[in-house]
Amino acid sequence: MDPEGNKTDSTRIVADDVAITPAPREAAAPGADDYDTWCENGTICSRKINDHTAEVKGNGAYGDSKGVIGSFDLVYRQSFDGNHPRWRTLLDWDSGPEIRPGIWKNNCRVNISGAPDEYCGTNEVNLVAVNAADRRSWWPSSTRWAYNEQRLTGSGKYHDDHEGEFMAFGYRQLFKAGVLHTGRWNKCNTATGCKYYEVPWKA
Repeated sequence: MDPEGNKTDSTRIVADDVAITPAPREAAAPGADDYDTWCENGTICSRKINDHTAEVKGNGAYGDSKGVIGSFDLVYRQSFDGNHPRWRTLLDWDSGPEIRPGIWKNNCRVNISGAPDEYCGTNEVNLVAVNAADRRSWWPSSTRWAYNEQRLTGSGKYHDDHEGEFMAFGYRQLFKAGVLHTGRWNKCNTATGCKYYEVPWKA
């Protein structure tokens, strides 16, 4: 709703902040991660773990005409299995009421110059509600991967789009999370499989 009480659908960019953060030098202990400390002061951060693995994290705040309602973190990690993209998704509650995810997707896209990018996979993400007591929701889990619906066999360039929508307990409107990208990759027709050539994402 706008300040006059009329229904509205608009997007306001509050920051366009991208930072490159190096990957940890040592592997974390099993089950451990640094997602509550990495990129807590930025808006969007990306890091390349190696040629085949990258992560992007978005610090999100949402609200209405009265101000901020709550905040959360989103982390997407992609790690190729040869020429098969696969993702792990984390929704991490920070503040506000319970967040109830709606439709969420990890999308594979083909870069096409001068035209809309084509899809090379549309993959559903099934996150559950998060709140102060149960802060994290993973898909498919903190150790498993959700595979793209098809393997990539072409010599072209690709990227991923991650998007979703949610409701906050006690509020009627549907909120949309901004689209995030781990980066761009190519060489999916080689014996070693797909390889990142651009992290972080550049429009």
